[in-house]
Amino acid sequence: MSDKNARTISNPSNRAKPKESKEKKVVFKGVLDSPFRIQWPSVPLNLQNSIMAYMLELLEGASDYHYKRCASSRKRKRAVNSADTSQRNKARKLDKNGSRSPNDMDLSEPSPTVSNQAAGPSLTPNVPSNQNRGSSDAVAEDVGDEPPLLMRHLLYGINAVTKRLEIQAHNARRPAIITVPEPPTAPPKLLKYIFVCRADVDPALLINHLPHLVAAYNSTHPSEHVKLVPLPQGSELALAQVLGIRRVTVLAIDIDYPDDPRLKSMLEPVPILTASWLSQSKSSPSLVPTHIKHLRTTAPKDMKEAKESRVQGRAVAKQKKLAQKSVAASNKS
Repeated sequence: MSDKNARTISNPSNRAKPKESKEKKVVFKGVLDSPFRIQWPSVPLNLQNSIMAYMLELLEGASDYHYKRCASSRKRKRAVNSADTSQRNKARKLDKNGSRSPNDMDLSEPSPTVSNQAAGPSLTPNVPSNQNRGSSDAVAEDVGDEPPLLMRHLLYGINAVTKRLEIQAHNARRPAIITVPEPPTAPPKLLKYIFVCRADVDPALLINHLPHLVAAYNSTHPSEHVKLVPLPQGSELALAQVLGIRRVTVLAIDIDYPDDPRLKSMLEPVPILTASWLSQSKSSPSLVPTHIKHLRTTAPKDMKEAKESRVQGRAVAKQKKLAQKSVAASNKS
């Protein structure tokens, strides 16, 4: 083994070199904050921990149900695949024993399947084999355990909850007018509570749209409002473990969930998000106070010198562009 040390490169990187060596100073610029921004509800940390503990209690046993359902699904697929494989093996054995394959049949002779189809529908229905029926019944018996009550009224996932909220807010502001009769379809269940693992989400941009959607719906339905509840740090992993899934960031409970006095009392202090500019009430909307943010940035110390160098750079770039055009024109000629 060689005793030489690994060669190291001490040359500075080209990206590490500053583009401009001019001296700059730190400045703060005043920027008006958007008045249409919805803040997250302020929930004390002790209340968040209490809500989180009760949610874990309500979802106890959900992981076992998910595991059994996945195992039964795999068992059903294996049963179907084994049945198909056995049928293929039987067909191959018949071909090896001397029966003619479809490719060896004379084209002048009509195929029995075609003649039967031409004469009319077959009188022998397609009856599933006893093996398939027995396997499906066994799978149904394996999943016999009932899921927790909350699982029947639970929706989780950022995309799933966002889609349901968008439909809910859209239907609240613009009722659908159907002129052509359509087959009746069950409308999606309305959401009542939304729990977000805000402290565990990185980047936060993934969930920044949720307060706006909730406020848009609450502004049109003050009686049937939706509450947005942030959860403490570490709730994402705890909820994923109790649900038996890889990751969960957002949980939502629909309006059909039976009234739970304990959960209702816990969520009562959580403020309701609304947007005054989206309210359909005749009362004048309340004005949002002006909020000025300060943006930290840099600026050249000598503004006059920076302006002159910028003008010179533009002139040099213009001359270079004209020179390239003249060279291209001379090459064409």
